[in-house]
Amino acid sequence: MRIAVVVTQYEAGGAQKAAINLANGLVRAGCSPTLIFLYKKAEADFHIEPGVVVEYLLPEKRPISLLLLSLPRLVRTLRRAGAERIIAFTHYANLYSAMAGKLLGVPVVVSHRNPLFSYGRLTRLADRWLAMLGCLGTVTYVSGAVRDSFGDHYAGVTLRHKVIYNCIDRQDDSQLPSPPEGNYLLAVGRLSEQKNHALLIEALARSRYTGDLVILGEGECRAALEALAERLGVASRVKMPGVKSNAEVNAWLRGAKAFYMPSRYEGMSNALLEAIVSRTYTVVSNVPAQVEAVTAMEGTYGEVLDIDDIDAWSASMDAMRDDLQPPAEIADALAKRYSFERFMADFQSLLPDAPDALGRDAG
Repeated sequence: MRIAVVVTQYEAGGAQKAAINLANGLVRAGCSPTLIFLYKKAEADFHIEPGVVVEYLLPEKRPISLLLLSLPRLVRTLRRAGAERIIAFTHYANLYSAMAGKLLGVPVVVSHRNPLFSYGRLTRLADRWLAMLGCLGTVTYVSGAVRDSFGDHYAGVTLRHKVIYNCIDRQDDSQLPSPPEGNYLLAVGRLSEQKNHALLIEALARSRYTGDLVILGEGECRAALEALAERLGVASRVKMPGVKSNAEVNAWLRGAKAFYMPSRYEGMSNALLEAIVSRTYTVVSNVPAQVEAVTAMEGTYGEVLDIDDIDAWSASMDAMRDDLQPPAEIADALAKRYSFERFMADFQSLLPDAPDALGRDAG
């Protein structure tokens, strides 16, 4: 089966990782996937199987080109690839794929990666309009929390809905680098208001914890975070070494006392899932997707804290020690939930003509 996987931009992001995991799994199952990016934003170190055909419609983001050229170029690329199914990730790719699929008569699956309130008004209107025109057949959501955020957005439209969690695909853990030395707490994510790293710096300044806070990522809030750390007297203990490869992130996770994620909102963070699968102790904010990600068997992996309670985050840092471990049965249940086999089996259920190998060993 020839399947096109469409993503808005190529960069080191969670949606991109999920799309590439899917394309790699399709190759291993004997399908012929084409991975299409509307444009290239930044370099990344993802492993892409040799059997995956990769296409870029635009070399970089230029708003006018993205608006005017994406649809005709996507239609031509899909036709050339002989696509029999289209699976789109991220909202701009969702919109263009829905239109292209309608023009070509190809079934389309779209995947929502963030809560509806994080989309712009025009994007929300366009998405609903395309659904009402019959351009969508199946809608997937990266978490139940994202599904809930859509409420009655698709009211009156007959669609198939399915929650498909992200997965962690580790082919050979023996090749991972050794963890960095030192006593540190870890956060991973773009340096943005959404990720709320300022709370961690303030909590560190109030706490009795004497180690470092390492924040992996890059973004528009770097200067503000550096200034905050300097003002609070913890600049020497707040390390922001930038974007790291997937292997390096895994190494940092395995050496951390705990993984902290105080996000203001999430769809379903890959970094958090990596921490869980690595059996790293986690401390997350009490927003719906975060709570969902760490909850299984009516229990919680690690800690869930009020997003606005800096004292609670500081107290959590005070209590950090080497022997903190989440309950094994909860860790095992979540590792199965975020397995590659489960992820591929879920997508197989949307592709009835695909080879059975997609879902083998899903359990």
